[in-house]
Amino acid sequence: MPEHDAAIAYRPLFPEERDQGDPYAFAPPPEAGARWRYYVYTTGEDPEQGRAFPVYGSDDLATWRPLGKALRAERRSSHWAPCVRYLPGRALPYVMLYSRAVGVGAEGHVGHVIRRAEAAAPEGPFVDSGHELTAGLDFAIDPDLYRRPDGTLAMAFAMDFVEEEPYGTGIVESEIDEELTTLIGAPRPLARARHDWHVYEPARAMPWKTIPGVDWATQTVRWHTVEAPVGGLRSPRGEAVYLYSGGNFAGFYAVGALVETDGQLRDVTEGDANFVVQPRPEAGFYGPGHCSLLRTDGREYLLLHARFGSPTAKRQTCLAALRWTADGLPFAEPVP
Repeated sequence: MPEHDAAIAYRPLFPEERDQGDPYAFAPPPEAGARWRYYVYTTGEDPEQGRAFPVYGSDDLATWRPLGKALRAERRSSHWAPCVRYLPGRALPYVMLYSRAVGVGAEGHVGHVIRRAEAAAPEGPFVDSGHELTAGLDFAIDPDLYRRPDGTLAMAFAMDFVEEEPYGTGIVESEIDEELTTLIGAPRPLARARHDWHVYEPARAMPWKTIPGVDWATQTVRWHTVEAPVGGLRSPRGEAVYLYSGGNFAGFYAVGALVETDGQLRDVTEGDANFVVQPRPEAGFYGPGHCSLLRTDGREYLLLHARFGSPTAKRQTCLAALRWTADGLPFAEPVP
């Protein structure tokens, strides 16, 4: 993996006192007539005054303006990881997919369902359309939309696996209808935890979740996290590539990659090798991850969050250039 230039460091794009976790980059097509060329939506903090998801606009990826909060949140619940797509020809052509929990605080990790909202403009206000895309699952987060090589529209997302060890969150893929209202067919597993760096918590108690054979009164489990998938990538060799984030967003957190070879997905990020983005504590760069892909002007970028200066600092959005090694593996570099 190429070494980063030590003189070039990651930096927050638009530093704030509030959390900017899970940034999603969106560039409306020119014909949409949007106010800004680029938008970034973040999870932010729990909804206040009936609104969720801070949104920011930019015309050059360097100067950003806060545009308020994009979603009308009808419930006092944790809302996570929005993604946005433009559907031309609709009265409300902007559609947001996001997850919502049953509550906040201790219930902020419980019962997340991926839902749909729509708006007339990319800055919102988005209003929930009543569609639950993952109603049959007890936990689903982090939707990402993209086209497969055959032209079908797909959504990758994260869900929990508890039938067998390793217990934890993994990533899956499902076809989705063009209106973004319904998943088609059962989700196809893309990746589950394999490495020690995927451990979220070595002894976690989750009394709200049923795991066969586990009695929460006396037991804990070794819980893993593989989440935040990014699909729709092709390596210079033409191989399908998926990105994911793993570990604990409040501890060791990094971005890994899956590469499809001869029809089989393999996790190429093992041990200390082939991270797309990883922490650099010596540079005050902690917990990078949950990226989204932005293609513009013939280039590929990643918008991700990281903690700057301290492992307990609030997450801030930063920009990276997506590059490829001679072996067709992805890696990120800070943008000067």
